[in-house]
Amino acid sequence: MIPALDLSWLESGADGRWMDSPAEANLALESIFAGDGAGGAILTGELGDRRETIEAALTTVPADRAVFRLHGSAFAAATPYGALAILLSGLHEAPPAHPHGMMRVLSDFLHPQGADPAIVIVSQPDQIDSGTITVLAQLAQMHHITLVVHCERSSDVPIDLAALRRLGTLTGITVRPLTPAAGQSLVEEVAGGPVSRFAVTVLWQHSAGSVQRLRQLTRDCMTSGKLRRSGADWVLDSGPLPRSSTGEDPSAMLRGLPVRQRALLEMLAICGPMRVGDLIHTGYAAELDELEESGALEILNEHSGRVAQMTAVQAAETMAAIEPDRRRELAATLEMLDPGYLSVLRAAQDFVAIGNPTEAVALFFDQDSGPAQRLQAASVIGRQHLAWAEARARLMVGDLEGAERVLENSPERGTAALLVQAAALAAVRGDVRRVMELLDTLPEDRQPASLDEGGAVFTGESIRCRARVIRAEALALADDQAGALGVVMELDRELAGFKNLGIINDVIGPFERAVLAESMLTVLAACGQLDRCRELAETVLAGRHGNPYAVQYADLVLAVLEVMGGVQDRAAQRAATAVAQLERLGRPQDLETALAVQAFCSDVPDGPRGTQGPEGVASARVLESHAQEFRRSRESQALGRLGWMAELLLARSTGQIHSPQARTARLVALADRAAAGGLYSVEFAAVSGAFHFGETWLAPRLAETAARTQTVASAPQLMLARSVLEDDPELLFQALEMLALAGYAGYVEPASSPMVRDLSAAQLRRLTDAAGASRRSNPAAEEPEGEPSWMVELTRREKEISRLVVAGKTNAMIARISGISIRTVEGHLYQIYAKLQLKGRAELSRLAAAHTAQRHRV
Repeated sequence: MIPALDLSWLESGADGRWMDSPAEANLALESIFAGDGAGGAILTGELGDRRETIEAALTTVPADRAVFRLHGSAFAAATPYGALAILLSGLHEAPPAHPHGMMRVLSDFLHPQGADPAIVIVSQPDQIDSGTITVLAQLAQMHHITLVVHCERSSDVPIDLAALRRLGTLTGITVRPLTPAAGQSLVEEVAGGPVSRFAVTVLWQHSAGSVQRLRQLTRDCMTSGKLRRSGADWVLDSGPLPRSSTGEDPSAMLRGLPVRQRALLEMLAICGPMRVGDLIHTGYAAELDELEESGALEILNEHSGRVAQMTAVQAAETMAAIEPDRRRELAATLEMLDPGYLSVLRAAQDFVAIGNPTEAVALFFDQDSGPAQRLQAASVIGRQHLAWAEARARLMVGDLEGAERVLENSPERGTAALLVQAAALAAVRGDVRRVMELLDTLPEDRQPASLDEGGAVFTGESIRCRARVIRAEALALADDQAGALGVVMELDRELAGFKNLGIINDVIGPFERAVLAESMLTVLAACGQLDRCRELAETVLAGRHGNPYAVQYADLVLAVLEVMGGVQDRAAQRAATAVAQLERLGRPQDLETALAVQAFCSDVPDGPRGTQGPEGVASARVLESHAQEFRRSRESQALGRLGWMAELLLARSTGQIHSPQARTARLVALADRAAAGGLYSVEFAAVSGAFHFGETWLAPRLAETAARTQTVASAPQLMLARSVLEDDPELLFQALEMLALAGYAGYVEPASSPMVRDLSAAQLRRLTDAAGASRRSNPAAEEPEGEPSWMVELTRREKEISRLVVAGKTNAMIARISGISIRTVEGHLYQIYAKLQLKGRAELSRLAAAHTAQRHRV
């Protein structure tokens, strides 16, 4: 077992800036409305999310409780007590004009004797006069009202109210974006059933994790048919995501806009995202409001502040809609800011990110005519970027030959970026010799210029990381698994270092980091590092990278690991959802693996599909036939990535559906093909698979391949081969026990492995115990010196979950370890944070670290 990987560079889970549950802010505000010791709350976050939180919390308030809404405005800012007009109108007589008299009269009105205090909701507090703020602050301090102030940033909160927050009279609540796991819960709640992880990732990324936007986008996708039901699951279909605009023709829309609105859209289309402060400073405040309200642009909060942006697809449509006369007017600006390819590149990147690479490929087909003719004159870096983007889009749709043709025909095919892209294609095919040949010819200068911040950036550092991890893939599939693991560990440490320095996003973007994680998963699976592979897969699923392909791949890897661990029911469930999604959107090579897992799980006796009896056999035959037909229809039946595992699973299915002789022939053919291609770990897997089905005549070849490789299974498989060659039953049992403990429970089940059938009852029990132990992850160890004081008020389950959170586990990992649902984990975490008066994972980890440090000092 290799040391634990850091994986913080994938940005999984929560760190105080993300919500673990869609209801987190709602529950906090409901508690305040119920009188939980606070005079009110200051709510910050996006406008739509703030409103949704307030409205949801108000549904729990009794109907007879008074609720008033006050809004800031230019009038309210300039008029003393102008914002209080709605409250003053309810009085029988005008109150005194001084603050003391105003507060005394309003106290009796807003908090009658024997009744709960009225709820006063204030928006835009920075546009309310100071006298009104003083009155509201004092009423809240005396608990005569429950005051809820909501605004976009904490800096918008007036000084008097900020002081009450510091005193604890007002509770600070931030409606943060959702983590991907919390986004999954929200989308499934809206859809009323399971939703594929691929679909959720696309929707989460497109809505930036906003609760309100994610909820609305899910509804829109269901209405438009973009999100459609397939069996029990909802999956994402092809076609564009629904847009909130009127859907007009872009040319007609631009012609109908006022001059300044049109100019603003053109600037955003050309320049990419722009700072809202800069636009307001140059006089575009009114246009920003009007275009945001119409859905033509979005205003988002980023680490650098608020930015206005269009999606890349909208920007490309706007660029295409600019009329010839207007284009001539903008010629100088266009040439300076978009040298002919940036808009195409951004649009292609956006199509890939939303799971629709077919549209990205179509963009490059169109480059032979029209305005895009200027691409022929693009700079070297421009042509390089375009070739890279087109090759990647073609890879996503399964057109490996087309992708390779694009790279071969590019004049820049000798640059580092395109050589690495070609190596990635060779890795998908499983051509390890070609991978090494390409990577060994990389030029010394690996620092090509990157695009501007609004484009699809790849940097020299990201190319270097990609080259290293692709080399690791080739080493893992060949005969240097130890070297491959060394590369993975070194790269993990390096990326974690970038993360700790705060420069990770400058080095390589989140989407591309998930691409690195895919290659690492391939390496760990090929090397038999099942626990580390599972840990990385779950981290990818929880990560905030927004890469739907990486999420789909990680889910498939988990399905394969469950097959290897003998957990066929969960593997079948994952595979069924993956097949339903991948038949509509996703990489065809991933569909190969999903079909193979589904076919394999269908032929297991007493399996999830009830395959005993004629109906079960018929079902298995149909699934196996579907998988075989798909494999034959592919251009090469590639053995890269998980292609070798797909072929291995289909070969094993052949024995149940056809005959053991056919299975053996197929496994031996796979081993011969892998050996001819230098895929020695694949040869080893195929030979060991046949050996475990009773083909003991393969013992010499198993010993040879096991000695050549360094996977986790190599040593026990070598012992198995020796046990047959030396006729040593004790060595046989020791080897089987080692396999069970390593997570290969599928190899030690009496129903599938003839080698196990002659063991004694006591030995079978030990194997069962070993296999069971490998399926359970060890929770965080108990503190050696007893339970820490901060855990005293927690229940047993809450203590267990707290330890797992401190150990860095995501909600998905905690759910699997504890045997409960993710939603139940979220509920326990809310109780833990409430009892300990903490705001999230980061504060819980700091509390535990402080306790540990204090104990060590003592």
